[in-house]
Amino acid sequence: MNKTLQIFFVLIIAVGLYAGVRFIGSAIHYGCHPDRIVNIEDGDDCAPPFVGVGEMSFYVTGGPLVPFFNRDATTVRRVSWDIETTNAEMNEQKIGANVTTYDGKTVAYDLGTAHGCTGTATSELHDHTIVIGKVECYYALSSTSFSAFKHGKGFSIERYDESAEDGSIATTTLVEI
Repeated sequence: MNKTLQIFFVLIIAVGLYAGVRFIGSAIHYGCHPDRIVNIEDGDDCAPPFVGVGEMSFYVTGGPLVPFFNRDATTVRRVSWDIETTNAEMNEQKIGANVTTYDGKTVAYDLGTAHGCTGTATSELHDHTIVIGKVECYYALSSTSFSAFKHGKGFSIERYDESAEDGSIATTTLVEI
């Protein structure tokens, strides 16, 4: 067999192996949720050995490049809540969210004020979306809640205000990535 043809075949095999490892690593990196989903029996999205191998192959083959495009700019990994008391007499609190993306950047968002709030950073599955954090606020006859969730290829934080008069809920989208 011709020496040039042998080199060509070896090169094709090497590129194919590299692309396959990169694709599988990227699929695991972007497809597996990093935290346990609490309201599902055996709520681990991916088994730890798969996550470890996927993350290793993702970074060894070049990091944040899914073949032909980059999704790290918009993918949210974690949300932590910042709840500070602004008026102790009225139990008023300032709500903030610290959103961390897969590229390691954290951005703080001011979400407004509410009364009597507690926040959680748990992962739950609701209506085909992964909720990665909630804040529940109860004061007198009304309630307010904030929800941070992944949907499709995006991420949103919404505020839900329940009316004390008729029980209707007003939804406001505060952050969209």
